[in-house]
Parts: sequence; C-alpha cells; structure tokens
Amino acid sequence: MHQDFSEKFKWKTGSRHYLTTDDQDEVEAYLAEQDFLIPGEEVLAVLSAGEGNMNVTLRVLTSRRRIIVKQSRPWVARFPELDAPVDRILIERNFHQAIARNHFLVGHMPEMLRCDRENYVIILEDLGPLEDLSTVYNERTDFTRRQLGTLLRFAGEVHSLTPADFPPNLMLKHLNHAHIFDLPFQAGNNFPLDAIYPGLAAVALPYQHDERLRDAVRELGQLYLDGGDRLVHGDYHPGSFLQLDDRVFVIDAEFAHLGRPEFDVGVLMGHLLMSRSSEKRIRQIDTDYAKPPGFDVALARKFCYVEIMRRIIGIAQLPLFLSLDERKHLLERARAGLVQ
Repeated sequence: MHQDFSEKFKWKTGSRHYLTTDDQDEVEAYLAEQDFLIPGEEVLAVLSAGEGNMNVTLRVLTSRRRIIVKQSRPWVARFPELDAPVDRILIERNFHQAIARNHFLVGHMPEMLRCDRENYVIILEDLGPLEDLSTVYNERTDFTRRQLGTLLRFAGEVHSLTPADFPPNLMLKHLNHAHIFDLPFQAGNNFPLDAIYPGLAAVALPYQHDERLRDAVRELGQLYLDGGDRLVHGDYHPGSFLQLDDRVFVIDAEFAHLGRPEFDVGVLMGHLLMSRSSEKRIRQIDTDYAKPPGFDVALARKFCYVEIMRRIIGIAQLPLFLSLDERKHLLERARAGLVQ
C-alpha cells in the first residue's frame, strides 16, 4: 500500500520524494539534496509529529538538532480517498510570510526554516513533543485565561492584516465548504454516525431533512466562499493549538485565505461550547478580541452554530466528552440560532 501511494504521489506531482516515517534513508537523502544538513550531520530518527487530517508531519531527529518536515499530498492524509490540492503547503508558507513583520504573531508560531515548492514541503522549527489543546474537550480541563487571551489576541492581530496578494486558496476553501456547509446536512450522506456514537444517526436525521436549516446554512456557506479582505487562519480550533505549560502556539495555516474574520472567531466559539468552557471564558471573547472595523457579531455566532452542527453530525469528528443528550441539546441550540 505504501508503494502504491508513493507511486501515485510521484505521478501526480512530479516530485521524486515521498516522505514518510517508514523510510529514514529517503528523508535523509531529501534533506541532503536540499543542502539542509550541515557537514557531518546525520538523521537518527524520523517520527510522526501528530495525527493531523490534511498533511504528513514528521519529526526528524538528527545528530545536531530536531526539525519538523511537513509534506502535502494530492489527497487528505487521513482520508486518502478524498482529493485535495497539493499546493496547500504553499498557502501555509504564504501565511508565515504575511505575518513576518508582526513580532507577536511570529512568537506564537513555529519558525519556518525552508519552503520547497517543487516537493511540496516546508521545514519548521520543532517546538518539542507538545500536546495540542484537544485536551480541552475532556470534562476536567478548560482553556486557561492566559491561553485563550493569547489565542484571541493572535486572531485579532491576524485579522488586522489585509495582504492584497494573498492567494485565494479556492480549491481548499471549496473542500472545506463541502464538509462544513453541505455534506453534514445531506440526507443519505452515509456518514457512519452510529459507529462514532451509538444513537447519533437517529439524532442527525431530522437535520438532514430540514429545508429551512439547509437554506440558512447554504446562505452562510456562500458568505464563506465570497470571502473578504482580512487574513483568516481558516482552521482556528484546538487541534491547531499547541500548549507548553500555560503558553500556546498556533500551527497548520493551510486553510488560510482572505475572508471574514467572523469565521475564525465563530469556529473558536463553537469549540468553547463543545468543550463545556466556563461562562467567563466565553465572555473573554468580548474583552480580549480586538474586532476589526465592520465585524458582525451575529455572523460570528452563526459560524459558531454551523461549526457545532458539522462537528457533531459530520465526518470531521472530535474527541468530545459529551453524552448523546448533550449533543442533542447543542444541536437544538445551534439550529435555533441558525433558523430565525
């Protein structure tokens, strides 16, 4: 199977380098070809640096240092049957370039050390084997005030940027659009919801046959596609945040685009609700996020509600510590907020 994927990758991209944890020699040969290794430096180990959905992310330990090597495929790493634009790794490069003059933003992302557009690779600073903030879904944990304050300031600083030459990222936006605003609300989508949580398929059924809801979500999805002029991270949820004690770092900017800042804020708000964050954390959005001119609070709430629905009845599931009744309650609340 590995050989099949390797050949498919090379045929579709023209790259000679298919990088995986299974072939340390290939990773070393690639880094040497890129003149990234210093004389005498050897690759000692190649490990997985996380189970991300989109890309293959490797932790490379050498005799001198450790680095992150991230390569995109012409498909979604976790779901190889789903095609995806292979040049999304270049969007992540563009995001790093767009924030390069903002010291706060740069200080809360790993440094980009190299970008190789021919092989769809970026090499990043390794912050260490840190956990992401998906731990907040556990009923015994929550964002700290400092962590959420950092994330809200980060979002505000990103949304203050309007880089006119930022790529539109349309192919990845359309892929994202399908899994947020369309497929979860389709009858007969064949998502294995009962395998995810027993009884969930029956809970989802009414929402898959709700024309008023579909119309409201379709309108919201069009706003997402139409975009805007503000830089948006595009995937602003706990899986994109790494924690080091009380500090937090942001990663995975391949969904970045010029769009509506309400999308990032709404997505983050949705995850606060799904992780049972305290009311004081929810209120922190109002105090710690610097809203850009024209920010629409009601629109952010709608993006929040659709994020909740797609995460509960869609295919992009989360490690939620929620009972079936709690999921029902969140879905009802979200539907009421979308259909007014």
